[in-house]
Amino acid sequence: MNKLLIALIAGTFAATAGAQTLETPKDKSKQQTVESVTKSTTETATRQSQEKAGVAEAKASKGTPKALPTTADKRKAVDATTAASTPTAAAMSQNQAGVDAAKASKGTPKALPTKQDKQKAVDSTTKKEASP
Repeated sequence: MNKLLIALIAGTFAATAGAQTLETPKDKSKQQTVESVTKSTTETATRQSQEKAGVAEAKASKGTPKALPTTADKRKAVDATTAASTPTAAAMSQNQAGVDAAKASKGTPKALPTKQDKQKAVDSTTKKEASP
């Protein structure tokens, strides 16, 4: 009985493996069509020329020196950029005026400080809007 089961299982595996390896001419023609379409859309002459130009440009720029080779040059560039983006006196005074205005309005009491006051305001508004 065990030998029979083993033979059936082995036969099933052999049959599926054999069926997978068989290729029909129809399958081959479909595969060739897919390959030709894929090649024609991905490997066009323009794409190849762009790639060649990119490779040539990379090879040409390989030996060129860096724009900022030393740390002193880098530091100068950073300092120049920082100086250009530092806020002016006018901008700083505007910022200070805004800060002062915010501080002045910070201590003002709220219009409705308690929950009861808020509820009364809501109720009166609701009554006004509900009455025709």
